[in-house]
Amino acid sequence: MEKPIITFYRADNPLEKRVEALERELSLLKHRVRKLEEALSGLGVEEEKEPEKALLTEIDVSNPRVVEILLDWVSFMLSRVGEEEFKDLLDYYVSIGWISREVAEILLRYARGLRAESVKGYVDPEDHVKSLDYINRLREAMG
Repeated sequence: MEKPIITFYRADNPLEKRVEALERELSLLKHRVRKLEEALSGLGVEEEKEPEKALLTEIDVSNPRVVEILLDWVSFMLSRVGEEEFKDLLDYYVSIGWISREVAEILLRYARGLRAESVKGYVDPEDHVKSLDYINRLREAMG
């Protein structure tokens, strides 16, 4: 059992009682998650892992040409999927080894400062090809 967050309390304080109840619920949820993970691993279902080496592992944001390409690419992706699905698209690119988790975080930071005029709502194969082209352009710009 985990150590409670509150080590002392007055039994008549409703807030402290609620915190205690939430701690019990959290402990139960953690136990359930562990059981589900055990069951899934018993079925051979493993957690999706990032590939060993991505095509684009870093971005030199001190290079103006790189930042220009990066902003162009982020704007392009936002125009396809919008802000809500942008992170999912980046997670997909991480999972297939196109970008590293670090690159995805940089792209997310830059996306916070941009807004899409209109959103297509989906990504088609041509859009993925264009993203791959952006990745290659970034790699070339960084030498």
